[in-house]
Amino acid sequence: MKLIYISDALCGWCYGFTPVIQQMQQQYAGQLSFEILSGGMNTGDNRRPAASMHGYIIKAYHRVEDMTGAKFGQPFLEQLLPREDYLLDSTPPALALTVFKSFLPEKAIDFAHEIQIAFNYEGQSLNDNDTYIKLIKQYDIDPAAFIQRLQNPQYLQETNLEFQQVAQWGITGFPAVILQKDDRFFLAARGYVPAEQLQTAIEQVKTKE
Repeated sequence: MKLIYISDALCGWCYGFTPVIQQMQQQYAGQLSFEILSGGMNTGDNRRPAASMHGYIIKAYHRVEDMTGAKFGQPFLEQLLPREDYLLDSTPPALALTVFKSFLPEKAIDFAHEIQIAFNYEGQSLNDNDTYIKLIKQYDIDPAAFIQRLQNPQYLQETNLEFQQVAQWGITGFPAVILQKDDRFFLAARGYVPAEQLQTAIEQVKTKE
């Protein structure tokens, strides 16, 4: 059985939900395999300046914090978010995650959360490759090799294929969780759910014939 976690680096609810997935990874080690796919929330015509979302996020982030326990940092809320010149674009962080998976796929969910922290708490730019170079230091990945793959069209193509796969499944909101058992797929979570609820969904699918 496989748990497929569909996330987006720019999604605040995903920032709060990734620790739940990390908990499931620990709890179901050796029982489930885990994969993370990027959803592509802000791509194409959906890319927009951060400032255009400032009013909405300033009102909404408290609810994410209350429900998930995640904390949004002042550098994000007060410095990055009000910027007219910062483009909310899901492709650069999704590409970085695709490249990371080519090195350490088993650590991909952890790296995705590091990206979310860098953005939502530290207010770092996800459009700047230097952000990812800092993050990969703890994983002992060669920075030059990482940059080389970021610039290789193959990995951008793989990233776009992920976006297409998610769209074909009809997943338009994030986060989401799909459980794959043999050749069958089950939607286990649409939006944030607590660990207990996701565990219940996993156990129900495990018992299906």
